[in-house]
Amino acid sequence: MSGSIRQNELPTSDIPSFRGMSYSPAVSMDWQSTAEGETILQHLYNPQNSGRKFFGLLERPAVPSNVEEVSYKLFVVGSSGVGKTATVARLAGLKCSNTYYETSGIQKTNVYWPVKIWDKIIMFKLQFWDSGKNCIKKYGHILSSCQSQTDALVFVFSFMKKSTLTDLPKTIGAYVKACEDPAVVAIGTRFKSPTQLEVTQYDVKEFEMKMQIPVLKIENKWTPGRNEVHDVAPVLNMICERLWMRDQDYLYKHGMVRDAGSSPKKKGA
Repeated sequence: MSGSIRQNELPTSDIPSFRGMSYSPAVSMDWQSTAEGETILQHLYNPQNSGRKFFGLLERPAVPSNVEEVSYKLFVVGSSGVGKTATVARLAGLKCSNTYYETSGIQKTNVYWPVKIWDKIIMFKLQFWDSGKNCIKKYGHILSSCQSQTDALVFVFSFMKKSTLTDLPKTIGAYVKACEDPAVVAIGTRFKSPTQLEVTQYDVKEFEMKMQIPVLKIENKWTPGRNEVHDVAPVLNMICERLWMRDQDYLYKHGMVRDAGSSPKKKGA
């Protein structure tokens, strides 16, 4: 998001309404569109093509030494076929096959995303864990592995199937209870023209108000070129914001104080 938006503010239409009030995030939501943001993003691009580089488990972007890196584990949850794997691929800047197949085992994807919080640039290493629902049911160890030391739960539903949203509250309750105070977000996939969707804006607002969880929207269609980072920036920025606020809440509960210029720390670090 760019243009005349002031730093650390969102357009009214994009402000999560789950608290029923204006929301001023700590993460600068339009920073990636600034000259400073574009300079840092250059370290994520693949020189062999026009897109982002895929970083393996032992790789990381060669950013300046003053950019601190923080790492988080995110477990992606949702019904079969809603687009969990496609969503993770989209957030990573990867092209996903249009042919549906259920993820077998556990798929781990690292997404590096730089944000500016107040006056400090932080590189978030988002480690997405994804597994097929049937695979989770069949092999008991998969669920426990995905839930262990999870920092955030990402619940995915499809705008093309209303039941995937209406079933979420029960699913959220069960998964949140099994994890240790995770950050929580919901992502609606296949977001197209409102006339083509089963899930309405009213349904989304009602869910946000009831659950106090922001709903992020994404169209899983892959966009070639470097502009794709700006398509997914609102989603990745809000995920980082939720993780940041989770850490802030943890510090507050334990009577700790953080200076404005200090970087977020993973719980337990």
